[in-house]
Amino acid sequence: MPFIDLNTDLQSVADNDFDVTIIGAGAAGIILAINLTKAGKKVLIVESGHFAIDEKKQQLNEVENVGKTLVNAVWGRKRAIGGSTLAWGGQSLPFTRMDFSCRPWLQNSGWPISFESVAAYYNDANTFMGVDRLDYHQDIFSRAHIKDPGFNSSLIDFHVSKWAKEPNFQVLYKDFLQEKVTVVYNAQLQKIYQLENGAVEKIEVRNFNKEKIFYKVNTLIIAAGGIETTRILLNNNIGNHSGWVGKCFMEHPCIELGDVITDQPYQLQKHCNTHLWKKNKYSTRFSLSKKFQEEHTILNCSASIMFRPPMDKFDPYAELLAFKKDFKLRRLFKVSGSSGDMLKSIWAYMKDRFYYKVNADNKLVLMIEQEPVTDSYIGLSDVKDEFGLLKAKVSWHITYKTWETVIAISQLLKTEIERVNLGKVKLYEYISPETKNWDSYLSDVNHHMGGCRMSSSSENGVVDENLRVWNTPNCFVCSSAVFPTASHSNPTLTIMALALRLVDFLK
Repeated sequence: MPFIDLNTDLQSVADNDFDVTIIGAGAAGIILAINLTKAGKKVLIVESGHFAIDEKKQQLNEVENVGKTLVNAVWGRKRAIGGSTLAWGGQSLPFTRMDFSCRPWLQNSGWPISFESVAAYYNDANTFMGVDRLDYHQDIFSRAHIKDPGFNSSLIDFHVSKWAKEPNFQVLYKDFLQEKVTVVYNAQLQKIYQLENGAVEKIEVRNFNKEKIFYKVNTLIIAAGGIETTRILLNNNIGNHSGWVGKCFMEHPCIELGDVITDQPYQLQKHCNTHLWKKNKYSTRFSLSKKFQEEHTILNCSASIMFRPPMDKFDPYAELLAFKKDFKLRRLFKVSGSSGDMLKSIWAYMKDRFYYKVNADNKLVLMIEQEPVTDSYIGLSDVKDEFGLLKAKVSWHITYKTWETVIAISQLLKTEIERVNLGKVKLYEYISPETKNWDSYLSDVNHHMGGCRMSSSSENGVVDENLRVWNTPNCFVCSSAVFPTASHSNPTLTIMALALRLVDFLK
């Protein structure tokens, strides 16, 4: 079943009857398609992009910002086969048990499913990414020569995040898709048609010549990313009987807290820089303990130390895009300078299994969970795209609890980093409860979540515990749009775990 370019071949799959139709060929769409196919299902993927990222397709991502500006809303999302995996770093980090719980101090918190029901799929999701199945603590520490600096474990959880060797799903799975799955590309979903009982009957798809074709639907899965999935439901007036579609949009607000000053940069990086084991990369993270979050009634968050050349401006999304090229030994040699510095880099790489960046600035950075509130939402703009569909309108609203979290963890990190002799922490002046324009120091990182939240009843959400759109028996949503809360972890691993869980349900 070859890939089909709808711009040049409108009729090849016109009369085919597919068990499952998936909208979107990103991480979620690909893992769904492959595992459903292995389970004996006949699968169609509909993708608006093609094999590369281009300006024309990216224009369909344009949004109207009516709240805090999402800097990466257009180019942070990729319309192509492989989706945003064409550009991400391939980071793997699971949510925690606390993320799924109802927290009295956090509005709209609590998932209708247990942590265990998702965690059961994390290892298989990691295997799909080409990431090992080891835990994120001691299993890695001993192998990658990572040593806990001695943080108080009742306050800070010292752990790692993992990075895929090949993060591009197009590269990993193009051959399987071409052989076993029908993928129609340059294909824009135009309209979803429903029967009187709410079931999806068919979809209308158009190519970029504006020619249209209809595909009969047995089961529809919308896996088009956080913002686009929500836009699709809103444009088709699906799932919004209770007014929840678009509500509780979330990002991971990020901020640079200050500098870690040390006269022992090698030792600091040995503890806190990216380590290597069998060509696998692991980054160290410091996350807030459950106890500290409960005692201070704050949000989940995770800090790390970025080692960057002087004068670089902090951009969390740029950090992710640069990850692959930053961590190559030959590049370290290029920037090392003196032969002595080069030897230090080689020694660190060969003996201590980490990447030593000579003369780097040590920046303490933070990624924070966002409180899910209805004032933060995705709606529809009055402006239409080239297909006549209303563009997304995004009101990104961050509550003050985010800033309370920033202040609390900043002081904790300063105390703990200095106590274990990693260096002196010089927090920036704006890290203060007195800062008036505090939200201007927070930036987005292309982690778009919420808008189609999972719920235990149709009155307080968009999809049920099996990701089925309420009152729409054969329509499912599989993206970070269904997350009721956001944790501090990048969302992809949890999206993939939910996808595998959905595969089991559909089987």
